[in-house]
Amino acid sequence: MNVKTLFFAFIALVFGVPKAQSQTLEDYLQLAADNNPEIQAFELNYRLALERVEEVSGLPNLDLGFGYFASEPETRTGAQTARFAVTQMLPWFGTLSARQRYATSLADNEFVEFSIAKRKLALSVAQAYYTLYSLQAKTRIIESQIKWVALNQERLLSAIEASKASLSDMLKLEIRLIDLKQKKLTLEHQLAAERSAFNNLLNREAQAELVVVDSLPLPKVDLPETPDFSNNPELVKFDKLFASVTQAEALNQKERLPNLAVGVDFLTVEQRPDLVFDDNGKDILMPRVSLSIPVFSKKYSSVSAQNKLKQERIDLQKQQRINVLEDTYSRAFARLKEAQLSFELQSESLMRIEQTETLLLSQFAANSLAFEKLVEWKELQLTMQLRLVDATVQCYSQYALINYLIHP
Repeated sequence: MNVKTLFFAFIALVFGVPKAQSQTLEDYLQLAADNNPEIQAFELNYRLALERVEEVSGLPNLDLGFGYFASEPETRTGAQTARFAVTQMLPWFGTLSARQRYATSLADNEFVEFSIAKRKLALSVAQAYYTLYSLQAKTRIIESQIKWVALNQERLLSAIEASKASLSDMLKLEIRLIDLKQKKLTLEHQLAAERSAFNNLLNREAQAELVVVDSLPLPKVDLPETPDFSNNPELVKFDKLFASVTQAEALNQKERLPNLAVGVDFLTVEQRPDLVFDDNGKDILMPRVSLSIPVFSKKYSSVSAQNKLKQERIDLQKQQRINVLEDTYSRAFARLKEAQLSFELQSESLMRIEQTETLLLSQFAANSLAFEKLVEWKELQLTMQLRLVDATVQCYSQYALINYLIHP
């Protein structure tokens, strides 16, 4: 599966709903990417790293010096009165470019961290969105059950008056109504908390209005059983770290070379009044070149050894992360298959329950079926409906997680 195919698979996985509905989740993902403080902090880290590239490209400060001879030394051409000096230290050839490459590699690391943070946020937003959908869908199902109970209370009263049912049936129905109302209230409390958490991801007010789709058709996407994680940013991160250590070692090798300094001294000389000759009182101009040689190189050898150990550590950390990603994918793939199977079973069971409900009502009306059996059948329907919602949300959540793992 190439990158382009994976990209369109990603759209199908996370936004696997009709276009008019998918735009809502897409907008929330964009809002989160634009407004989330953590993402903004990662972006600033990246921008800071880019500025450091410019910082390291500069030369050391120009060294200016001035000296005044308190006791003027006498020379053949006159007494020296003052000394002016200008010195510029220059790194060895290629050192500045090595510093820039190292700083650029650190900026690349920050960009990868920024990308990982955005992907994790997108995953959190998508999964939180599916949780909101689940709670709202379950609330609608409970409300439908409450309406059914209210409708059948009147039907049961008529049956009691006709001696076709007992008061105990009415008591059980009222208990069921209380239980349904309690479940609805619990769902409403959970929904309020999840809305607040979702808005926090978007960095909005906790009570800001949210729009969630009414239905999520199950998408059908083929997934590899043995995926390629090489383009996952969490692994690319280790490649970038390895490259930055390589650049650090290249810089270390440059810094162990001599530094070059160029400068010029200017000495002012007074004229000798007792003599007349051509160079009488002539000022002195003296260009200078010097080298700063790191004779004791133990420090640089130690840095080289440290860089080698860092690269070995990065290789081990990358292998460990590959193991974690493979384990996470296999578990998500298994949960996805389990959710798909559950969806199919619950859908088939609900279809049969709905086909049977009309027959059961007819039997109750003909006094050939106890009302208690009808209530039990309705409870079974409720269980199947809630399981169907759970299976749907589980599919979407695992799709989103799998997309995070395999999408480059």
